[in-house]
Amino acid sequence: MNYIEKSGRTICFKKWSRRKYSLFTSLSRVIKIGVLCLAYSLVNKTPLMMGQVDTTTVKIGFHEIEEVEVTGRRSQSVFSEVSRMVTTIQREEIEKSGIQSIAGLLEFASNVDIRQRGGVGVQADLNIRGGSYDHALILINGVSMNDPQTGHFGMDVPVDIGTVEKVEILEGSAARVLGTGAFTGAINIITRLGNSKSMSASKTLGRYGYNRQYIHAGIPANHWNNYMAIGSSESEGYNYNTDYRIENVYYRGSLQQEFMSLDVQGGMQLKSFGAGGFYSPRYPDQYEKTDMFFGSIKFSTGKKWKLTPVVNWRRKKDHFMLNRNNPAYYENFHLTDALGGQLIVTYSKKNYAAWTGLDIRYEHIYSNNIGKESIRPKQVRGTDSAWYTRHYGRINYRIFHEEDLQLGKLGITAGIMVNWNSGFDDNPAIIPGLDISLRASDEFTLFTSINRALHLPTFTDLFYVDPVNQGNLDLDPNKMVSLEGGVKFSREDIKCTVTGFFTSGRGMTDWLWSYTINKFGPVNLTRHNTWGVASNLTVYPRGWLHKAGIVMLSANYIYLDTRKSLPDSVSKYYNLKHKFSTVIRQSLTNVLSLSWNISYQDRQGETIGFQPESGYFSIVNKPFWFIDGTIIYNIHKLQVFFGISNVLNARYIDAGSVIQPGRCWEAGMVVRFE
Repeated sequence: MNYIEKSGRTICFKKWSRRKYSLFTSLSRVIKIGVLCLAYSLVNKTPLMMGQVDTTTVKIGFHEIEEVEVTGRRSQSVFSEVSRMVTTIQREEIEKSGIQSIAGLLEFASNVDIRQRGGVGVQADLNIRGGSYDHALILINGVSMNDPQTGHFGMDVPVDIGTVEKVEILEGSAARVLGTGAFTGAINIITRLGNSKSMSASKTLGRYGYNRQYIHAGIPANHWNNYMAIGSSESEGYNYNTDYRIENVYYRGSLQQEFMSLDVQGGMQLKSFGAGGFYSPRYPDQYEKTDMFFGSIKFSTGKKWKLTPVVNWRRKKDHFMLNRNNPAYYENFHLTDALGGQLIVTYSKKNYAAWTGLDIRYEHIYSNNIGKESIRPKQVRGTDSAWYTRHYGRINYRIFHEEDLQLGKLGITAGIMVNWNSGFDDNPAIIPGLDISLRASDEFTLFTSINRALHLPTFTDLFYVDPVNQGNLDLDPNKMVSLEGGVKFSREDIKCTVTGFFTSGRGMTDWLWSYTINKFGPVNLTRHNTWGVASNLTVYPRGWLHKAGIVMLSANYIYLDTRKSLPDSVSKYYNLKHKFSTVIRQSLTNVLSLSWNISYQDRQGETIGFQPESGYFSIVNKPFWFIDGTIIYNIHKLQVFFGISNVLNARYIDAGSVIQPGRCWEAGMVVRFE
């Protein structure tokens, strides 16, 4: 029997059920819920308003509910209404995984292809549904982090995995809402708010001199919430020239009131790493230093009519050396800025919502390699003799309109984006899209969508030149039409999604290897089609599995069949063919748990190798299994963990020509004060 004391009266709960609305039913009263605000959603940069947030998906669109009466007749679940394939990883699962980086988390989390270079979090390429590492959009709290210089820097974010509240993964194009960066999908990293007093500190040691530490703190002050984090990691390297050091600093401040909100964030990442084989197998002494700074301010006011302006800025400094022992042999200096501003007007009422937005983004680079010749060279700060002798800039304008209508069990979302960019003659581009969902029952939902997408070549695609790469100024923007359809099943103990999709790309950028000149160079492919099937399954076991301590099972599988107009060419974008991943969480005792992360990957294509005696040669990609295991001990405010990565000691290449680390171990502890 459970009792709650309130206002001198005792409310007695005689019987509980496992329904999500059981609390309200037990009260035998009508409970009115006002507007609840989720700070950011993945596919809509305006706040998402809803009565209840499902733990596995986020509703695409914007809904503001003035009052919702919860009487126990139905659950206010959003999972059955979503018309796209969206996966959410919550903080609780992140903490139980024992994984040390965001890239490592995505390796097992969903049907995305993470291709890592080097050690933990040094550099990773994100690929979704057969696209390249330039085709997926990375956001922090809804703010774009994509780098116009190259997609290789997309995952360079100053956010430690311990800072993350949750990660939202959208599979499939979202260009009409999020812009040209979301060509094949998007990842939104949502950080903690600091709305409660908290502090956590961690220390981890591991093989190859791995050393990681961080400290986080949440400090609420009146109505203003503050969250701060600082951390670093380093390693001596598991192989020749694979050492690295990474330092992160991050701050988020937020104010939430009834009719307005303000969100401010900023961060800095300093990184230096041995890049042997990252970009070419011929030069084993490559080295790189990067500094990244970013900041954003978002303000929102109104209720039925809502006005949301956003401004953001991101700066990236890059110093690349072909030979770290002799930098003067060949080195690049780049300074890239991306400055954006957005204004969104939203109207919502009952089962209808509409929003219109204007987005302006200015991108510019100073370089000694990329861009057009400068009339007035600019000296590289911190050097005596290095100069930025080239520069290039472009402005992107985007106007978009979206409408969402819920007609009982039928949901329809339609929108259009008009995009114009000063760097290309083919303007403007019109990008429409339509999403439809039908809730066939309380547990089953059918959904389908068709979308156009647009992607702009990066500065590297257009201009970059070095001994093994040659850019192409004649590149055109990438265009694609994507069609998908599937079914979702949702119950308290099981959630499942199966999706089939087809993408037809025209003018897709691909970097192809030429044995004639021994260089990679980008071209526009006349045809780039992909068929695929993706599935996600999450089970919270009951019965004998639960008694055996299995508290969660998750499995993801994706199959891709990519056909290009130049199928026999050696491409940098060798596509995933099969990927299976599973996560198993087991509770051994009340304080001891075990986590297994298992992945099987099979990629098409070949990579390029090099031997001084014989020159360049091709290496056929082979499938491999990758297994991580972590045991975690929790008691009060202390967590102690020990993990082994790559348990099978698999030898494989994820990206470039970099052999990935073999079997490694790490051990550490986390102290949390909430």
